[in-house]
Amino acid sequence: MKRRWFLLTAVAFFFAGLWFLDANLKDLVPSEGGRRMAGEFASAALRPALTFEDAGMRESGASFAGKIATALWLTIRYAVVAMSLALVIGLVGGVLGARSWWGRPSRALEVFRRFIRLLATAVRSVHELMWALLFISAVGTSPLAAVLALALPFGGTLAKVFSELLDEAHSSASEVMRATGGSGFAAFLGGVVMRALPDLVTYTLYRLECGIRSSAVLGFVGIPTIGFHIKTSFEDGHYREIWSYLYALLAVVIFFEWVGSRVRDAMSRGKASKKTLSADASAIELFQQRGKSHFLRATGFLVAVLAVAGWLFEPDWSSGLSQERRLENFQRFTQELIPYPVRAEGDWSTMGPWLKELLFWDGLQALWRTFHLGTSAALLAGAVALCGILWGARSLARKAPRGVPMAGGFGRMVLGKVVRGSAIVARSFPEFILAFLLLQVFGPTVWALIFALAIHNGGILLRLGAEVVDNASSRSAEVILLQGGVGARPIWGLFCQRDSTARFSFCSTDGRPAFGKRRCWGCWGLAHSVT
Repeated sequence: MKRRWFLLTAVAFFFAGLWFLDANLKDLVPSEGGRRMAGEFASAALRPALTFEDAGMRESGASFAGKIATALWLTIRYAVVAMSLALVIGLVGGVLGARSWWGRPSRALEVFRRFIRLLATAVRSVHELMWALLFISAVGTSPLAAVLALALPFGGTLAKVFSELLDEAHSSASEVMRATGGSGFAAFLGGVVMRALPDLVTYTLYRLECGIRSSAVLGFVGIPTIGFHIKTSFEDGHYREIWSYLYALLAVVIFFEWVGSRVRDAMSRGKASKKTLSADASAIELFQQRGKSHFLRATGFLVAVLAVAGWLFEPDWSSGLSQERRLENFQRFTQELIPYPVRAEGDWSTMGPWLKELLFWDGLQALWRTFHLGTSAALLAGAVALCGILWGARSLARKAPRGVPMAGGFGRMVLGKVVRGSAIVARSFPEFILAFLLLQVFGPTVWALIFALAIHNGGILLRLGAEVVDNASSRSAEVILLQGGVGARPIWGLFCQRDSTARFSFCSTDGRPAFGKRRCWGCWGLAHSVT
């Protein structure tokens, strides 16, 4: 019953969101110009540019490959430098916001901890594009503005997630260290941080991957990353150049995702020591002879070198403007923080009516539309990801999923690779770039924004869902096999985790588990026999 009501509520929210957003089905049909542009843009994907499309640029002798390499280097450098700063913010905020750090704090310390969590939430609630616009308005277009625009929201996100990971880490080792006379800091470091370290590292690498995409998006506000060249090429109608930039960005994101997956596997599985130690070996000997992963060490070293190089190789972190000009920009920015009615009339009594109209009419309407836009896109992304998980999970897209012999193994493997590849492409392209491209096809309609968010987040949800399925226990599937289940029945058991002693019954129509009920939840309670 809960599943049915949840699904009905989700469907109702989706269509209610479309209704509030005035999403017209007629807008799904692009105009003649949009269809022509879409056709030209799609055909250019098969023949990306290897040199400049502009004849003047070719005659100048400039290198197109060098331009791509420079844009990628700036994109990666800003992301890595920003993540190095965000990591410091995340570690400090994560530790101070974790309950496990404070133990049993006084009321004042608990208020301080909650303030840190609230501050992290406030910082990460503002999109990096908004931070970039604020810093550019204050100090001008500069590398420092780009780094700070990425570091602040990512630092807030890391602080929130780090504090949750530290609180969720098993505290048995910490309690043992405290009971044997260890200090509180040693117990926290050895018993909590070390347990949560694999999750902390892997999530940091995931945020680095997200930082590269966000760094590319900053190009749309003037920062010279690869997004800037995508924007200018689109304005010039050079679609083949756009695909060259997109393929280069895709290759970088896939590489960092591959590195992250290797690091996750190495830290979760560990590596056995090649030497055999005696049973009475000391802790120091065990530590010295532990299994060592050269890949982990090389990755950590390269990331550290890249971060240091990113900080040192920037000749000028400012915008290149004079000190007087930067001061004028900052003064103008601070003046514009004062509401316009107050600046125009010099009377602070006008601020109340202006603020009320802004927040209670335009602000609430914008917030309402933002809520429904995000909800509709998230539900669409979730539906697409849920359908693709069965084919995108590596443990299912094989000849014998979870050890269950099934026909069509080769086709299932090929389809699984296609689904996973599509998910990688979908989440590699930032939603802002997707929205920018889709707006050119559909025009200024809400569908372009919904599809952009759904495509990007659908790829992320499919990846996360497939990992959950791959890591899930196959006990239910094994029980169904032992009871004579064939076909798709054992696979459905993965999504119906029950105790292994449960009595499984199956719908006679489609083989889904009914668990002894006369009405199969998989068939929406239709009254027919179960076997």
